[in-house]
Amino acid sequence: MGCQQNEKTSTKKEPTKKVEEAKEKEKLPETPISMIGEEIEKEPAGELFQKYSRAKELATNEEYSPTVDEAIKEYIQTMKKVETKEWDARKWAQSLVTNFRTQYSDTIHPMKDFEVKYDKLTLPDGRLLQDVDEEELSKSPDKVNVAILLDASGSMNANVPGGNKMKLAKTSLKSFSESLPKNTNVSLSVFGHKGTGADKDKKLSCSSVETVYPLKNYSKEKFSKALNQFKASGWTPLASAIQKATKQLLQASDEHTKNFIYVVSDGIETCGGNPVNAAKDAKKAKMDVQINIIGFDVDNKADRQLKEVAKAGGGEYTSVKNKQQLDDEITKSWKESMGKTTWRFWVAGNHNNINWDSVGMSNQLRKLFNNHITSRNRELERMNEALNQLLEDKIIDLDTKSATSDFLFKRHEAIKNYADTIQNEKHTEIFDTAERLKKIIDRITKDLDL
Repeated sequence: MGCQQNEKTSTKKEPTKKVEEAKEKEKLPETPISMIGEEIEKEPAGELFQKYSRAKELATNEEYSPTVDEAIKEYIQTMKKVETKEWDARKWAQSLVTNFRTQYSDTIHPMKDFEVKYDKLTLPDGRLLQDVDEEELSKSPDKVNVAILLDASGSMNANVPGGNKMKLAKTSLKSFSESLPKNTNVSLSVFGHKGTGADKDKKLSCSSVETVYPLKNYSKEKFSKALNQFKASGWTPLASAIQKATKQLLQASDEHTKNFIYVVSDGIETCGGNPVNAAKDAKKAKMDVQINIIGFDVDNKADRQLKEVAKAGGGEYTSVKNKQQLDDEITKSWKESMGKTTWRFWVAGNHNNINWDSVGMSNQLRKLFNNHITSRNRELERMNEALNQLLEDKIIDLDTKSATSDFLFKRHEAIKNYADTIQNEKHTEIFDTAERLKKIIDRITKDLDL
């Protein structure tokens, strides 16, 4: 009775086991196969690709190929255990994709995220050139005010190699003013031009700080006339001249105004003022100002004082002894203090930088795109290798293989077209940005009259 009962029990369990095995063999992959590039990009890595090949996908063939062999071997062994007689080409394509597809986000996201950035192209004020938008460029250039202060004390009547100091100074200042950009306002003030160097005239001379050309755009005729209104004669009220120029500039300035005070002098303060403190007060005023000084044929004492004044005013000091040096400093150093020379070198250098950076970014993008091409082609190759093995092992027939191959190729073309579009758009962005930056440089060049 006991044996009979055991046999009955065994008979009841056997069918259940066979049903479970049959269900397992009929189980099909559920993930649909997409033919849309954007959807393919979001799909996860294939199970066998993730297990064997993903870490070596972009490695050499010697490292990569064995991983594919292992993946295909496991795939074929699994397929032999699955009931696939009713599978059509789409189901086979679905199975191959689910197991062997690459992780496209690994190679497409780096292209999408590639930053077109010309980070070497910084403006003299530190900003990236490409951060300057068209709206800002369409605005009028920031206002620039230039206040020229000319020492007309009696010592400026002396001669130096090249001619009379006062005449040479006037000629150089005229040339300098003529070369200023169109958006620049200029004024000319003279100090110490009344009375004489005698003690009896000191009060008159020390109070003589006169603006002979008020702050406005340069007019060749009116500026020349202003230069002819005075001669060198008296004392040196340098501090008063700086104070008066500071007041005038402050009245004509806003937060976007750049101010310069340029001084030509051949001696120290002789009217009891403190030009160093006057320069410091100018820097403390609510405006952007810089004081630059040329010491024209000065002695050591004047050289030291004028240097301190320029330093206090945040500018440069230069000592000159003759006509050539004076011309060089006024036409070169003073312009450079306004940024024109700086901009000129900047413009020349950065045209080349744009070209080099464009090529460099294009090459970087090409490397990323090549990684994608490698990934894309290897995906199709391993799927086709698996497909060939299925045919060789007679798991599928030739017609099924051919039809499945068509599905896989269409999917391959879909992701190819999608990735090509991303690469082309990014490549276009690189060179469109380059052209925009070149136009900005040309705009700057024109505005600064370089």
